[in-house]
Amino acid sequence: MENNFELTKSNIFENLDGLIIGRKHFYVLKIFYEDTDAGNIVYHSNYLKYFERARSSLLKLMKINQLDLKEKDTFLVVRRAEIDWYKPAKLNDTLLIESCLKYAKNSSITFNQIAYRYCVYKNSYELLVSGVIKIAAINSDFKVKRIKLILNNSFFKNEK
Repeated sequence: MENNFELTKSNIFENLDGLIIGRKHFYVLKIFYEDTDAGNIVYHSNYLKYFERARSSLLKLMKINQLDLKEKDTFLVVRRAEIDWYKPAKLNDTLLIESCLKYAKNSSITFNQIAYRYCVYKNSYELLVSGVIKIAAINSDFKVKRIKLILNNSFFKNEK
């Protein structure tokens, strides 16, 4: 592809990682054919992928590079996931993933994450899935590791 000046000067490449507003992160995605089963309903396990994408995008917005963490022998892994499914997403839906801190400790971060269906015609949001996801920091020997660098960010400060 030739360098398309109109593309690069537009906002097409901005906000791919979502937005942080206050103490919440918002990430948008579309549901494609590959996300669904024969009935055009999203596979239940895909919501874990969507939540992961949202958390990874949140870290990118905070300038926390997971490849840099890897070089420091630090890996962020899912320790626990509690998921409640209310309604399915369908082919061509637009989802909004909302992520916020539930609490943070020395070596773990627990998120509340919610998937909403956005209805453009009604300008409304419909709750589909909610989850509580605990992320732990470990090293390559699977030992728990402190994550002071990440927890210094104001997004991860526990509210009192």
